[in-house]
Amino acid sequence: MANHTDQTIQTKQTLKTSIPEIIALVGAIAGLAVYLVTSTTGYMAGQGVSVAAIALSVVAIVALIVKIALGSRLGDVLNDVLTVGSEALLIGGFALFVLARVRLAADIYFIPVNYPASEETALNISVIGVACYLIAIIALIVKAFTAKDVARAVISVEPTAPAVA
Repeated sequence: MANHTDQTIQTKQTLKTSIPEIIALVGAIAGLAVYLVTSTTGYMAGQGVSVAAIALSVVAIVALIVKIALGSRLGDVLNDVLTVGSEALLIGGFALFVLARVRLAADIYFIPVNYPASEETALNISVIGVACYLIAIIALIVKAFTAKDVARAVISVEPTAPAVA
């Protein structure tokens, strides 16, 4: 029975420590999906898709899946490498996504004359994708700077009775 309880406690601790990675995984998948949809349909269709943005995001997603699935079995160094690596890859994918939408935003916000409604729709949907990427990036930054679960030794000093002379 004690082994089952220990396993349940460890599962809860693993899930608790994986929450930022799960949030980042969901955000990265949603951001990539929005990037693909806005790049291949509507106003942006036919203007090309950045293979680098897709590749960086996919590799980051795979790294997050590996980190979530294997977690404590990977060791501290590999866990840190996967966290920082997936963070860097997501930032790269995010940057390429935003750069691909700069001209679109400039047309709508700075030259607000005679742009098609589909252009504004593409930008509005792209803003949702950018927000998803930002959520994923912030979740990984939070995870990178949170304290690790480390076994700590506790030393307690008990007071002694005063010496009688």
